[in-house]
Amino acid sequence: MFCPQCKGEYREGFTECADCQIPLVDDLLPSESDDERKAVDLVEVLSTADPGLIALVKSVLEAEEILYLAHGEHFSRMHATIPVKFLVSKEDVELAREVLKALL
Repeated sequence: MFCPQCKGEYREGFTECADCQIPLVDDLLPSESDDERKAVDLVEVLSTADPGLIALVKSVLEAEEILYLAHGEHFSRMHATIPVKFLVSKEDVELAREVLKALL
C-alpha cells in the first residue's frame, strides 16, 4: 500500500497515510520523467484579435500537428481588442510560420 501524495509505503491492513491523512492506493502511478517536466521555450508566431483568423490559425496548426498555446484566448472573448498570441516551441517555429504565411 502506498500514499499517492508522499509516496510512503505501508504494510497490508493500513488504509490511510499517517502523515497526509489520505487513503492509500495499491500501486503508485509512474511519475513523469525529467524530460517530460522540462520547460519548453515558446516563441510567438502570430498575434491577432480577429475571431475568424483565430479559429483559422488554430485549425491550420492542429492540421499540421503543431502544438501551440493561444495565450489570451479566453480573455480576448470578453475584450475584443485584446489580441491572442499564438506560441509554439522553438523546434516548430519555422514550420508554423511557413504554414501561417499562406493565411496572411
